[in-house]
Amino acid sequence: MQEKLITGVLPALVTPMDKEGNIKTELAQPLVDMYCKQQADGLYMLGWTGEGAHLSVDKRKQWAEAVLAAAKGKLPIFVHVGYNQNLQDSVELAAHASKHGAYAVASVGISEQASLQENVEYFKRISAAAPNIPFYIYWVSMGRTLTGGQAVDPAALLEAMKEVPTFRGIKFTDNNFYILERFKKIRPDLNILTGADELAICSQLMGADGNIGALQAITCYHHKVMMEKMNNGKYDEARELQRRANDVTEAYSHAEIGNLPGIKLILEQIFEIPVGYCSPEGPFAGISHTAGTATELIEVFKRNILVRESQLS
Repeated sequence: MQEKLITGVLPALVTPMDKEGNIKTELAQPLVDMYCKQQADGLYMLGWTGEGAHLSVDKRKQWAEAVLAAAKGKLPIFVHVGYNQNLQDSVELAAHASKHGAYAVASVGISEQASLQENVEYFKRISAAAPNIPFYIYWVSMGRTLTGGQAVDPAALLEAMKEVPTFRGIKFTDNNFYILERFKKIRPDLNILTGADELAICSQLMGADGNIGALQAITCYHHKVMMEKMNNGKYDEARELQRRANDVTEAYSHAEIGNLPGIKLILEQIFEIPVGYCSPEGPFAGISHTAGTATELIEVFKRNILVRESQLS
C-alpha cells in the first residue's frame, strides 16, 4: 500500500455539469492541467464541493473515471464515496475508484444515529473493496456522524479504527483544532488534511499536513504561497494572504451569489474553464452567474488572489 504522507494544498474539485445535470467529462483534462499549473499537491473529488451527495452512482463513476484518467501520473486523487443511504453503493464506488487509479478513498460517517462500531463496520467494507489504497475519514459536523451524535474521544476513535486495515488519515472539516492536535499527539503518522479553508494558517500551526477545500478550488496557488510563508516563519505575510482569501469567501457567501455558484463562476471567468451549472438535485439548482451578475465577486478575486497568470492556458 502507498504510505506517502500527503502535504500541501489539495483543491476540492467541482463537478462540471450542463443545465440538465449531465457531466461534462471533457473538462477533466483542462481542470487537472490547470491545477497542475497552479501547483496543487492533489485533488479531492465528489465531496461537498463536488456535489457527490446529489449525483447518482453512475454519474459519480463517470466523473471519477474521467478525472483519474486525466490525472494519471500527475496528481494524487482522493475519491469521496460516501453520502449513500444504501451503504453498498459506497462499497461499489470504492472498488471502482481503486480500479481506475485513485490514490485514496474517503467517506463521511453513516449518520448521527449510527454508533462508532457501526461506522467502523461500514469503513471496513469500504477498505475491503479497495484494499490496496488508503482510506480516509471525512470528518464533518464535529465528528457527530461517527459516534451516534455524541462527543468524540480522539483516543477511542483511533483505537476503534485499528479494525480498518487501510485507515491512514482524516479529511478534517472542523474548526476545533484541539481535536486535530490530539489526533496528531496519539498518531503522529496520521495524515490530517483540513477543510476549514478560512483558518488554513491556524490548522497548520496545530499540526495539519495540508488543506483540502472549496476555497482552494480557486485559490490554490495563493494558498501554496501562504503555506510557504508559514513554513518560513513569515507569519504577518501569511496572515495577510489568509485575510485576502477570506475576502473572497465573504464575497461568494452572499445570499444572492452562493458559494458553489460563485466558485464555478470564478473558474469560468478567471481560469477560462466552462464548468457550468450546479446539480439540479442540490441546494444550488438553477443558480448560475455571469460577469454581470457577480461583478463584485470577480473584482474582489482579482484584487486579492495570487494566480500564476503566465501558467494559464
